[in-house]
Amino acid sequence: MSTEAELGYQDALRQVLRTLHRRLKVLQEERKEAPPERQAEYAHRIAEVEHLLDIVASLHR
Repeated sequence: MSTEAELGYQDALRQVLRTLHRRLKVLQEERKEAPPERQAEYAHRIAEVEHLLDIVASLHR
């Protein structure tokens, strides 16, 4: 059985993951409409969010 602290930790991780996934989706949508000169900037931001998702996922294990 999970303790209250473990449940809180799992809930916090879910909230962070949900927020990062929403941010990733927004960046991907904005990138589709961005001018060519800003594509690299969006690619960099998307890569950063994906990296953060990897980090948070590793905390979950």
